[in-house]
Amino acid sequence: MEAGQNSKSSHHSRSNNNRSNSYNSNWVDAYCGCGEKALLRTSNTYANPGRRFLGCINYEETNACKFFVWVDPATCPRGLDYGRHVQEKIKELEKKEDKLERLNEVLEKDLQKMMKKMDKLMRINNELKKKNEVMWKCNVLAMVVIGVLLVVWLGNWKHTNGKMLYLP
Repeated sequence: MEAGQNSKSSHHSRSNNNRSNSYNSNWVDAYCGCGEKALLRTSNTYANPGRRFLGCINYEETNACKFFVWVDPATCPRGLDYGRHVQEKIKELEKKEDKLERLNEVLEKDLQKMMKKMDKLMRINNELKKKNEVMWKCNVLAMVVIGVLLVVWLGNWKHTNGKMLYLP
């Protein structure tokens, strides 16, 4: 147990020494060659994933002063491997996100097409409902006419003593 504690405390003091040697609190107020306050950024490169640095505010411009200072100490090999692993996972997820966005765009277009078809079918359905109402009214009218004719015919049947009455 004591050996583990000693190694932990010596490791802890080493990391504190590294941190104090590599990070200078005055760097946060550093100014670049442009006279602008340098920005604290985080590296996303393969060689230094997640490592912080101060850089020129105009670093993206072609005539920037290229001011650059690392704030964090160099990352240990295990940390680099982990950072690279995380970057690979991020790239995989970004690819999946891109695929899902493209699929979503296709589905949105398909949905719009389906909505147009559905609108057309709804209009056709409404027209058919109107025609069905007209047909229903015609059928009712035809049944009434047939009923009236049947009553007239049966009335004539009684008056002719069962003989068929033919119309001229």
